[in-house]
Amino acid sequence: MALFGKKNDESSQLEGMPPDMGMPPEQGYDDPGYPADYGQDPNQYPPQGYAPEQYPQQGMEQPAPPPAPEINKEEIQEIAEAIVEEKWNEKRRDIDKVLEWKEEVTAKLAQLQQQMDDMKGSFDSLHKGILGKISEYDENLTNVGTEIKAMEKVFSKVLPSFTDSVNKLQRISNSRSVVKK
Repeated sequence: MALFGKKNDESSQLEGMPPDMGMPPEQGYDDPGYPADYGQDPNQYPPQGYAPEQYPQQGMEQPAPPPAPEINKEEIQEIAEAIVEEKWNEKRRDIDKVLEWKEEVTAKLAQLQQQMDDMKGSFDSLHKGILGKISEYDENLTNVGTEIKAMEKVFSKVLPSFTDSVNKLQRISNSRSVVKK
């Protein structure tokens, strides 16, 4: 193999490697570094799915990677503010839901409190009504007791004379019945 002379086809390839790209393409090549019958031999280099950008070719320099984009602090700050604003809005919606729930519960609690107060008022008025009826009943019983005592006094005064009168009538009736016979 000649080091500095003209290279032939076989000397320009290392087993299965593409020829030196620094040399002009030879006849029978469609693409520099690849023979025209590429793909017919399964052991041939490069492997299936080859992309020319993946394998550097001899004699060619790789292009320098593109420069890193310049970091703009204002853009980063705007993006961060947008993210924070989005997250804040999500949390705010959650807080609003909790506040709505709290208002509903507070309204229901106030309604229940009002119903309890109404029931207490109804119970108090019912209690007063029952107590009024009981005191009225007690008063009526006292009046009946007083009237019974008054009748007892009247009967105690009238009864002896009434009994005497009944006895007299009985004697008279007995005496007439004896006379008629």
